[in-house]
Amino acid sequence: TADLSAREIDVLRLTASGHSNKAMASALGIAIKTVETHKARAMEKLGFQNRVDVVRFAVQQGWLAES
Repeated sequence: TADLSAREIDVLRLTASGHSNKAMASALGIAIKTVETHKARAMEKLGFQNRVDVVRFAVQQGWLAES
């Protein structure tokens, strides 16, 4: 997955699931600005332009499968 860090993957998963930056920051115990940084870096590494790209990727990775 394009050398994504574990935290970048966490943020992308939560983004794809519809969580806000504030909710992700709270869930992960990090600052909102840190969430934004992880998201931006991950999207840049993957060449994504928007949340739709993230969701499409998450589906391909099986991250949004029903449990």
